[in-house]
Amino acid sequence: MVHPFSILPKIDLHRHLEGALRPETLWEFHEAQGQCLHRSLDDLRRAVVVPAGMRPGFLGFLSRFGALRFRYGGLPEIERLGREAVEDAALDGVVHLELRFSPVFLARAMHDRLEGDPFTTPAPPDEEVEAAAEALVRGAREEANRRDVSFAFILCLNRAGIRAVNEPAAKLLRRPVGKHLVAVDVAGDESLPIGDLTSTLAEWREAGKAVTLHAGEDPRGDGAERVREAVMIHGATRIGHGVRAIEDTDIVDLLRERGVVLETCLTSNVQTGAAPSYEEHPIKRLLASGVKATLNSDDPVISGIKLSDDYRWAVERTGLSMEELQQAVLNAVDGAFLSETAREQLRNRLDL
Repeated sequence: MVHPFSILPKIDLHRHLEGALRPETLWEFHEAQGQCLHRSLDDLRRAVVVPAGMRPGFLGFLSRFGALRFRYGGLPEIERLGREAVEDAALDGVVHLELRFSPVFLARAMHDRLEGDPFTTPAPPDEEVEAAAEALVRGAREEANRRDVSFAFILCLNRAGIRAVNEPAAKLLRRPVGKHLVAVDVAGDESLPIGDLTSTLAEWREAGKAVTLHAGEDPRGDGAERVREAVMIHGATRIGHGVRAIEDTDIVDLLRERGVVLETCLTSNVQTGAAPSYEEHPIKRLLASGVKATLNSDDPVISGIKLSDDYRWAVERTGLSMEELQQAVLNAVDGAFLSETAREQLRNRLDL
């Protein structure tokens, strides 16, 4: 039986490429490249996917990405990842996808030199980072055109990355592929300062790009303050997750008054500990407060879900009415990084 949530048109504003890679494809790459990080496909799945019901916490969730650090191949393999990411979203009823990715991660996946801390080991040469980004865009655009899915790409930097890691990706703003990157994001451990990336964010804003920052996701520390900082200091118009904003009524008021869109991600928020449970996830309270909260997949393969699953849990476990679920989808239309013409076309397509 087809569940109604699987056929409801969806918008995904917050999906990481690296957390949406098919284990079967990764295993194919792993074997073709003669890697020895994993013993079998099942071993790879166990290393990547959070088992149902498990809540590994913020750092435990992030540690899953370590299982992805091996050689994939060359540019054709990176193109394939782009095609498959769009295909998987489309098969789940996603009509607009915003895919954030690290071109440095992709460039490294074309080489054997994967030893060391990925946040302190310098990136591959700039031209390889650019070629990897171009290959991903090429593959995704091809599949999006075939599937009639609108999409956008978001460059993802990391708070833990040294300048030699983040700078080659940030430089893509001035390269031809930069025209396909609509926004910049900074993810990672919120206890770390953005530091050197402040000037990078300013440069992207000045170039007309949007800023959407991970904030209010980490259950440790002052998550609500990170949300305020993202909006007031760094000019973010969207917040990745942002669920801990509910802890401070002044910040909730700030988000509502400025129309800032929250990219909440139900299952991953529970798995990281940003929300205690599905039942206690704050999205219903945020919507009731007039905040433009949305539902997104984050890292669907790592979380072991599809976006349609989170739509279902939002109603059946978090308590959203169908009207509130539809409002979350309409909020995503308002927050999508699209032209006004494309936004109106998307709104008409949803027919909500």
